[in-house]
Amino acid sequence: MIINRYYPKLFEPGKIGKVKIKNRIVMSPLGTSFWGVNGEVTAKLMDHYVERAKGGAGLITVSYIVLDYPAGYASLGALDKPQLISGHAELVEALHNYGAAVSVQIGHPGKQRAVAPASSSLVSSSPLATVFLGERTYPVPRALERSEIYHLIELFGMVAFNAQRAGYDMVELHAAHGYLIGSFMSPYLNKRTDEFGGSLDNRMRFPIEITKRVKERVGLDYPVGIRINGDEFLDGGITTEESPAMAKMLEDAGAAFIHISSGISENLHKSFDIQRLPEGWKSYMWEAIKKRVKIPTFAAGGFKTPEYCEKVIAEDKADFVALGRPLFADPEWPNKALEGRVDDIRKCTSCMECLGVGTGRAAVTRCAVNVAVGREQQFAEIKPAAVRRKVAVVGAGPAGMEAARVAGLRGHEVTLYDKKKEIGGQLLLAATPPGKDKLLWLRDYEATQFKKLKVKLELGREVTPQLVEEVRPDAIIIATGCRPIIPDIPGIKSEKVSTALDVLEGKEKIENEKVVMVGGGVVGAETAEFLAEGGNDVTIVEMLADIALDMEAFNRKGLMDALKEKNVTMLTEREIGEVVEKGIMVIDKQSGKRHLIEAERVVLAIGVRPATELSEALQGNVGQFYTVGDCRQPRTIMAAVYEGALAALQIR
Repeated sequence: MIINRYYPKLFEPGKIGKVKIKNRIVMSPLGTSFWGVNGEVTAKLMDHYVERAKGGAGLITVSYIVLDYPAGYASLGALDKPQLISGHAELVEALHNYGAAVSVQIGHPGKQRAVAPASSSLVSSSPLATVFLGERTYPVPRALERSEIYHLIELFGMVAFNAQRAGYDMVELHAAHGYLIGSFMSPYLNKRTDEFGGSLDNRMRFPIEITKRVKERVGLDYPVGIRINGDEFLDGGITTEESPAMAKMLEDAGAAFIHISSGISENLHKSFDIQRLPEGWKSYMWEAIKKRVKIPTFAAGGFKTPEYCEKVIAEDKADFVALGRPLFADPEWPNKALEGRVDDIRKCTSCMECLGVGTGRAAVTRCAVNVAVGREQQFAEIKPAAVRRKVAVVGAGPAGMEAARVAGLRGHEVTLYDKKKEIGGQLLLAATPPGKDKLLWLRDYEATQFKKLKVKLELGREVTPQLVEEVRPDAIIIATGCRPIIPDIPGIKSEKVSTALDVLEGKEKIENEKVVMVGGGVVGAETAEFLAEGGNDVTIVEMLADIALDMEAFNRKGLMDALKEKNVTMLTEREIGEVVEKGIMVIDKQSGKRHLIEAERVVLAIGVRPATELSEALQGNVGQFYTVGDCRQPRTIMAAVYEGALAALQIR
């Protein structure tokens, strides 16, 4: 056996039952919006998974096949009808072509279906409503009748049998995250008094009977694994005092592997490993379960680096590591690690924008750092341009950096300009608040690619129309970003007033003072936490009904918890009226009354406007001319990266 020189344990072959796995990397069952409206395999889904198989993952877990399929809900797959089997067979064949073993996850969302639109009624072990992230309550589900439970056990067996017919090497039962099977296992969610509730044996009856029935349908040699919660992070929920015993009971029932996840809808921000959580913080639950069972275990949660994954396997904390979003961000993660090209890995920043929850974005799966997710046909393989062009990119923020990288991949002669002396742009400021440093991974990745693609950097140099006339590029991409909005109100020019961008950039040092943050969007809220860490007494004043409503839901939950822990005062539905000597006057939108909030410093975060001066001056003077990112319209890193890549792809 050849031993990998970089990560010998991570790239050691493994086995699940009799199925050989070429390495210890599993692609987690990560949901997408790429299924057809009837749960069928689509070309887009095929392209997505093929890229991950090409990238070198040892086991691909297709996610996820749902029982009781809600028609028209295209983030779930189906395999309950014979006519669906052929599409799955083609998918499996395509993934096998690249040496990957293939599993499929089978589950029932139960009451979790409430988190997304659905037509059928909600069911669970007990009539307890989902409280999404502890804030939003969904309808109370109906407790399953005993006859329905036994019907579902048969349905699991039938769908698993269809998966076997389609050629899947194994199946995984979804019993984590408070979904239907998990709701029976959880003492927090299961309040039944019949043989399916109460004691551990009773709560485990449903998953054990499903496992046994599936094994009866597919045969003893066919691997059937199960994903369970190691910890639910709730008083009265599953903890590592009980989850190892659950794993052992499932092993005894015939399970071929245990996939260790965590959390339920009330605290999914911990399940999904938000930005502020460190790599490996869940190792206690992996170790506890691994010690109790003899079958292989999959460790899931927050993996980013090959170094840490190697450590988990080497220290016998788990047999396999399950990577989800890291393989969204870079499907070539395994191959790059195998070849020791770690600096080339485009690491997931845990921004959670791929989930699209709470931002108002359309329900389509995308990745902030990898534009090819869901667009594999367009972006997965960047082909050389027919004609090599001289390209100038102005602004080295997320949009400009990605534009320069993709233009370089196409073989163009690229120069990236920025008036600052380092690349990153607004990314540098966004990474400054607590727990946001992972955003700099995108900057580091782009910098590595610039060296390899010979992208020329002109830093500390401001681009003017005169410079453009001198350089005479064939194409120019403007990515000059944005500027803070300063409201026209009395006292706004006071020396005590600064902007959030000035604070994050370090132009304003504020320590141990009484500060009012005007604006409670994501920038204001994160800057407030940054200021609170500096020993300041911080009050946020926001016009809307809540704080950070423009932030995706999971990282927002972590931010809101941190603001409360750091005693940040949050005042909503208030408008700023005037900056005065003692602080600011605000207007209560409900009552119309004015009142003073005392403050030594006032920091503004009420929005930004595009920086359009250069684009307006150059419009019509350069043949191929593009504006991308915030200078076009202030939005997210995801939008900026996509527009930068698209502009570079359009250069002709």
